[in-house]
Amino acid sequence: MMPIVLRQTSSRAKTAIFRRMYTTRQDVSFQELRQLIHGVGKSPYTLIDVREPDEVAQGKVPTATNIPLGEVAKAFSLSNEQFKSKYGIDKPSPSTETIFYCRSGKRSQSAIDQVEKISPDLVIRNYRGSWLNYSENALNGQSLV
Repeated sequence: MMPIVLRQTSSRAKTAIFRRMYTTRQDVSFQELRQLIHGVGKSPYTLIDVREPDEVAQGKVPTATNIPLGEVAKAFSLSNEQFKSKYGIDKPSPSTETIFYCRSGKRSQSAIDQVEKISPDLVIRNYRGSWLNYSENALNGQSLV
C-alpha cells in the first residue's frame, strides 16, 4: 500500500480556494449583463472579452475591453498605471465586479482561474453563455426587464 503524501498549501492558494468555495458569485446571465450595460443596475463593473482580436472584429458586447486570453495573466500583473495605459480602462479593483466572457465560456473560465491566482481579492464572474449567447439574444430583441 502506497502512503498518502499531503502537500503544504500556500496561503495564496488557500485564499483562492476559500474564495472559490465561498465567495465566487454565480455566473452572469444575459438579462443581468444587459441591465448592467444599460445602467438598469447601478453596480460598477468591468467587462473583459478574452477572445482574439480577429474574433472581436466580428462583434463584441458593448462596454467590453479586449484582453486576449494569452495576455490575461500579464495584464493583471501590471501596475494600475500600466494597465490603464495599455487597455484604456482602470485596472479592476475589489470594489467593482469583473466579468469575463469569450465565444462560448471556456476561455473566460480559464481567464478567471488565472486572475484568481494573481488577484484573489477581486469579485470575478463569468458570462458563461458568452458571445454566442449574447449575439443570439441581442438579435432576438430580448427586453431589459
